[in-house]
Amino acid sequence: MKNSTIIIGGPTASGKTALAIKLAKALDNESGQHAEIINADSVQMYNELKILTAYPSDEELKQVKHNLFGVLAPFESSSVASWLERAKTELTRIHSEGKTAIICGGTGFYIRALLNGVANIPAIPEKVREEVKRYLDKVGRDVFFEKLAELDAESVANLHKNDTQRILRAYEVAFYTGKTLSEWWKNADESCENNTMPTIVLLPEKEKLRERAKIRIQSMLEKGAIEEVQAFNAKYPNYVGPLQEVIGYREICDFIQQKNVKTKNELVEKISIRTNQYIKRQSTWFRNQLKNAKFICDFGDNCAINEIIEYIKQIEK
Repeated sequence: MKNSTIIIGGPTASGKTALAIKLAKALDNESGQHAEIINADSVQMYNELKILTAYPSDEELKQVKHNLFGVLAPFESSSVASWLERAKTELTRIHSEGKTAIICGGTGFYIRALLNGVANIPAIPEKVREEVKRYLDKVGRDVFFEKLAELDAESVANLHKNDTQRILRAYEVAFYTGKTLSEWWKNADESCENNTMPTIVLLPEKEKLRERAKIRIQSMLEKGAIEEVQAFNAKYPNYVGPLQEVIGYREICDFIQQKNVKTKNELVEKISIRTNQYIKRQSTWFRNQLKNAKFICDFGDNCAINEIIEYIKQIEK
């Protein structure tokens, strides 16, 4: 498996990081084939709110080299194209050193871009982008989301109305080009040589996944997620940027201000609702978009590594 690239995807709390580390160690023990992990999770590219974004722990970072974690400041944006450029740079280096790369994350658009190439969407003029943003501000999220559904029902099925950056992007592309994001992506280069990469998708049973996600939310709060948000807001007063969309950020801000969320139990429930909605969208996306992947109906830390290694060998024959 020298110079391999292996992909591990799946929804939040499915155990992707645990599996990636376990696989990297197994490859090292089996053949002396060292591996490195490349992040494919958009929010973990940021260098702030590490508790809230489930950033790998210091212990996890020590076990295997991790790349593209914490490389962005809070006001920087990360597009699919910019992630892909960074990922390809890391892949080239890792393979040149005779190592295996493990792409690991829950941002499906990143994974699809690596497998099938990037959709050749025309640049949207700044004037159009500003017009779309003014329209959102004027009519509000609910109406804007309804109008977006009329323009691009497929994208809406995989988005949440509070995900400002992505709903604006979907709207402006459909509005300006007359084609939906989904249509542009369908025309991406599906002959890309990467589309035979071994791809593993974790899809644990729904109720078990929800239960684990809730436990993880409680653990985040115990580890200091509230204090983390307080410190972040003090460092960046009146912050407006991509990290606003991190699940839990708005809810914790409301809790700090005692606005709509009064107790920690309410806080856990509010974050859990949004997390479960996101898990549902992620799971649907992975099932529909990565149909050639190996789907595993269990958590990453429970996976039989030997079976996964055999799967990888079969794909790479």
